[in-house]
Amino acid sequence: MRSSLASLIFVLVCALMGCSQSYHWSKSHPAYHKAPYGELAVGGVQSAFVLTRTAWFANRLEIPNDSIQLKMTAFCAQFMLDELRGGYNKLDVLPDSAISKFPEESQKIDERIFLKGKLPEQGVVVKDSAGNVPPVILLIHEVIIGTDLKREDFFDYDLIHNEAQVKKLVDNITAIVSYTLWDNEKQRPLFSAIDEIQHPVKVLTMDDMRALIRKIVQQIRTNMYTGAK
Repeated sequence: MRSSLASLIFVLVCALMGCSQSYHWSKSHPAYHKAPYGELAVGGVQSAFVLTRTAWFANRLEIPNDSIQLKMTAFCAQFMLDELRGGYNKLDVLPDSAISKFPEESQKIDERIFLKGKLPEQGVVVKDSAGNVPPVILLIHEVIIGTDLKREDFFDYDLIHNEAQVKKLVDNITAIVSYTLWDNEKQRPLFSAIDEIQHPVKVLTMDDMRALIRKIVQQIRTNMYTGAK
């Protein structure tokens, strides 16, 4: 009896404090049966990266504070493309101009989780620089890089207005990436996800930044395969 009462109290406390809160961070279309293999088209990478705590990164990477955002976002974007090329026989990189003109859409991932990103309009197919129509496109919406970030603080609509706490002692550099695998032929999202990647650091170096981006690409590829029905 005493054990049952204790269990009941524990459940009630968890319900009140929200310690049982969980989210679905990805969503698959019922028609998504096969992840891209061998060839992949990707868009949005060049303008997706956002660096937070720029002064913290600038001091440790010895890059001027007024140029850290530009230099590091360009570096991360290029390294992501290089890592993607290593996983596919052919990587078709679409220019930002092919995506930027499309409207920003909101996708519901969970009851409280939404992601926003530019998606092609219905009836409009995206062509590559050669005029070909890739069957599917990996659209990178946003890559937020910072320290000890949590994706709930950016994508849970009940929390995003709260002021984020900045830790003085940093355990990890973080990347929060939102993306959609887009059916370019039928104009619909096949798979969408928001990933949180943590990389432990002691003394930040460019190798740590490379490791973080490498983990991003690995996580995206893993999720695209496991998300296929």
